[in-house]
Amino acid sequence: MKSKILVLLMLAPLHCVSVAQDTEEFSGQVTGIFVGKSELIKIGVAETEDAPLNCYSDETSSWQLHFNADMPYSSNWFDILNLVRSTQERIKIGYTPNSDSSCAIEYLALMKAKNYGNGDVPIDNLTRTGDFGNIALNGTNGLHNNSYSANGFYRSDEAYSAFDGFSHTEQLSAGVGEKTNRNIWLIKKDIKEYPDKKYWLQVEFNEFVNVSGFRVVLNQKGAELGRSPRLITIQSSDNGENFVSQETFRLMKLADQRINLTEKIEVKYLRILIESNWGSTFIQIDELEIYAN
Repeated sequence: MKSKILVLLMLAPLHCVSVAQDTEEFSGQVTGIFVGKSELIKIGVAETEDAPLNCYSDETSSWQLHFNADMPYSSNWFDILNLVRSTQERIKIGYTPNSDSSCAIEYLALMKAKNYGNGDVPIDNLTRTGDFGNIALNGTNGLHNNSYSANGFYRSDEAYSAFDGFSHTEQLSAGVGEKTNRNIWLIKKDIKEYPDKKYWLQVEFNEFVNVSGFRVVLNQKGAELGRSPRLITIQSSDNGENFVSQETFRLMKLADQRINLTEKIEVKYLRILIESNWGSTFIQIDELEIYAN
């Protein structure tokens, strides 16, 4: 299948650096990041026969690449590599070959996931929308306002507003979604009302689905104010009463993030339990997309 090539929305522009003339390029997935006391941040990638690295690495080494930790672009690179490690997106990494040690990274180039609008999806009865195959959009797959719920909301920013296809004033995918209220779910943290800090947002599907990942979107101002989720736990339920914690993720302070689950989970109710955010008295999610790929 042909894949549509686009820039990933959640990533900041890459810092420009001078590139060595003998640079080679790796295309694949990041497997790990090592941060020690040295000035180098080490990166592990998944080598294959089709994508080998021209770098020295002994049998026990998992860190084939590196970059300096104290450069102007270092923080940006770290965030990008950590994000693609979490989402298991493919990335292109330019590096200088080295036969004596790990290779220095020269540049990063982002790649795009599959185009789910051209039939490159699992065979099932689910409708998928947007660039990444969202199955939780309000009005699709039998979903409606009452399919979404949360532990509470602020003023008119109810749960279903996080499933309308909009991030505040921005439509996430052309022709997909319909505005509701301010197009965001917002809740004010209240220790008296919620002493156990149980802030959550969930969707009830009409049938069991095999969820593979999700996307959390905020507008840039909301992210800068520290309203985005920081530590979240994915929970599932068959009946909407008894929830089982599946996996916990630590998100970055970014406006747009996609995360793949380690393993697919079969759910009727999917809940995101928000255990902390980035410091604001409000928790905000403009759009929550769910994937079954």
